[in-house]
Amino acid sequence: MKRICTWTLSVILFVAPLSAVDFTFTAAPSVNISMQKEMPIGFSGFLQADVNLFNFMTVGIEGNYTFFKPDGFIKPVQLYGGGLDLGFYFYPFSRLYTGIGGGFGVNSGYVNVREANNIYNTYKPNGLYYRGYADIGFRFTPDFIVTAHGGYLSYVKKDFSAFNNGFFGGLGIKINRSAGTNKKRSKAVTVTLDQYGDIYPSFSRIYRDNECGVLNITNHESAEIRNVRISFDADKYTSSVIECGKISKLNRYKTAQIPLYIDFSDAIMTFSENGLIPGNVTIEYEMLGQKRSVQQSVNLTVRNRNAFVWSDLAALSTFVSSETPDIQNFAKSVAGIARNQLATGMNRNIQFAAAMFLALRCVGITYSEDTLTPFAQYHLGEDEDSILYPLQTMECLSGDYDDFGILFMSCLESQGISCGYIVTPDDFLVLVDLKLSASAVGNHFADPDSVLVDEDANTVYLPLAMSMFEQGFSPTRKRGSELLQEVLNDEEGNYEFILLEDAWTVYKPVVYNAAGFTLPVLDDSYLVYQLDTAISNYIRTDLNPIIDRLRTQGDSNKLGVALVRAKRYKEAKAEFQKSNTVSAMNNIANILVIEQNYTEAINMYQRVLAKDPQNKTALAGLESLKTKLGM
Repeated sequence: MKRICTWTLSVILFVAPLSAVDFTFTAAPSVNISMQKEMPIGFSGFLQADVNLFNFMTVGIEGNYTFFKPDGFIKPVQLYGGGLDLGFYFYPFSRLYTGIGGGFGVNSGYVNVREANNIYNTYKPNGLYYRGYADIGFRFTPDFIVTAHGGYLSYVKKDFSAFNNGFFGGLGIKINRSAGTNKKRSKAVTVTLDQYGDIYPSFSRIYRDNECGVLNITNHESAEIRNVRISFDADKYTSSVIECGKISKLNRYKTAQIPLYIDFSDAIMTFSENGLIPGNVTIEYEMLGQKRSVQQSVNLTVRNRNAFVWSDLAALSTFVSSETPDIQNFAKSVAGIARNQLATGMNRNIQFAAAMFLALRCVGITYSEDTLTPFAQYHLGEDEDSILYPLQTMECLSGDYDDFGILFMSCLESQGISCGYIVTPDDFLVLVDLKLSASAVGNHFADPDSVLVDEDANTVYLPLAMSMFEQGFSPTRKRGSELLQEVLNDEEGNYEFILLEDAWTVYKPVVYNAAGFTLPVLDDSYLVYQLDTAISNYIRTDLNPIIDRLRTQGDSNKLGVALVRAKRYKEAKAEFQKSNTVSAMNNIANILVIEQNYTEAINMYQRVLAKDPQNKTALAGLESLKTKLGM
């Protein structure tokens, strides 16, 4: 018996530190009902000293005492036992305790037996005992529990024959105590942060939906905590307090990991240097039905707002912001000028792209190589680069190839024109969605290979090489076409076409605003002159060759449409007049509107309606003219 107890105590002392040395002391008086007829109802008592393991198991030592007086006995029978016990406990609800367990050990006692001549002899029966039990209780405090218990208890002799066995039940108490590591803490629940990596302001809109670290929540309360809710904010650097996660139950001394999500505000864009942001973690929970709250600070490591690593080309899309108010205002004014100069029949997006590109040059933006982190070197490596936001390029009136592309795409996207980009070893290629069907590319470009045709999306992209930004729109377009062919003919296929709309589904764009920034003055007349020159070059290099080709084919209607795109209206009318079709007559009426010959245009629409009273083109054109002329 001594060896068993010594071994048990050694196990307890060894395991206790691992389980944060939580002890439970149990006292359980009971009524004992024997299964043997000659044995009357008796009384039992149990004492246990256990160490708690893993928040659901106890192991320790116990002692028991049983008292009963059989019929005819002058003195009662008294039995004593001591041994080991093992139990399992659960808290289905905050104040409800349940447990099961058992014990075994050795027993001894005093029994008075009447023999002949009424002589009483006393002897000590020695043997073993074992028992099993179940508890249910109410927790008044984490340290004090009142229980109702019941179970089965059996005493056996040395030869293992039954001496007394039966059922027992009663009320008891459990007292929990802690020692060793249970030092007083300033916080009942503590938090530590494992940050995955530094926060990049350019990705600030991503962290709301994508975790940027792990919060380690540790329970130091005197009992398990339930319905735990963890939220985070960083004062002015966050737009809202965001809930990071929930824990239904966290046992004492246990740690749970919760992903960290952050709803950053635009204030994060004030970080011009690397630094730290203090954050607030709020933990709300219940313990024994009482609501509690703890707040703790953690520090976030933040990079400067322009920091970027080219590990994922799609991530660059965060810098392309069509929501920056000053960029929107600038692009809107340019689009208004371009709209007044639009050539009918010519692809609108080509004209808007040319106008936006030339407007940036007209306000004085020039190329300036980033000497600290040059584009040609840094976009091919893993070192941290410095990228300008659209408004910063506008402020500085200079930038590198990627800065030009970001600003240019931001302006176009703000006006609803989709863009994409391809990064090459020595250039930045912007591709403008022309909203042109793949089958119509030959009607707008002399060389269909000069543009990117996306058969799957049934659209066409105009390539513009930012390395030629200072040379003008036409050289930029020419170099863009050449570079596109180099990319498409690359056998290794190392180039990736990033469409902004697709990239933004993951890398949401951020907004950088500059206090007190004034948009540069745009000379409208100079922009119109530059735009006319660029459009004339496009007509010369692409539309005129198409017209020459169509002349040899003899299709007057297609030739007339091509002439309209090239702004050669007189020749176009002559081609349409060669046929007396409704379509040709509508085209002539449209040209008359362009020439502001409204009376003749009305007459032509009416001639169409005389032949086809339900013609939608003529009806719409006539209605538009009447509205315009107030008729």
